[in-house]
Amino acid sequence: MAETPHTVLAVDVYNDKIKHLLDLPAPGTEAGQEARRHPWHGRIQFHRLNIKHDSRLEGLIKMSNLTINLAAICTPADYNTRLLDTIYSNFIDALPVVRYCSENNKRLIHFSTCEVYGKTIGSFLPKDHPLRTVHTTTL
Repeated sequence: MAETPHTVLAVDVYNDKIKHLLDLPAPGTEAGQEARRHPWHGRIQFHRLNIKHDSRLEGLIKMSNLTINLAAICTPADYNTRLLDTIYSNFIDALPVVRYCSENNKRLIHFSTCEVYGKTIGSFLPKDHPLRTVHTTTL
């Protein structure tokens, strides 16, 4: 954003994690001091909505060239304890985004997580099974 003229239409149910990027006085601005502006001043629009059920979503996607979907539960501790919530959040609840991008011929980058949901096959093997042994080679 600092090096390109791109604009961002940001969508989320909260903006607490990106407040520092929005058009607010830059960090370190004191009272009475002229506000320093971020290099991307005026190029981030935040829209508070839930992608699961908000009629504004399609209009925002139509306005964009590229949609990057980052909506996901991405806390490893939740993957095994909230399996269905994770699948819904990271896949099923994102289907409107996928559908609107497809119907409007828009590019989509969909992030989910860097983890595998649920238990791996190794967790079902007996503790003494050779496939559960980690082999290391010293160079």
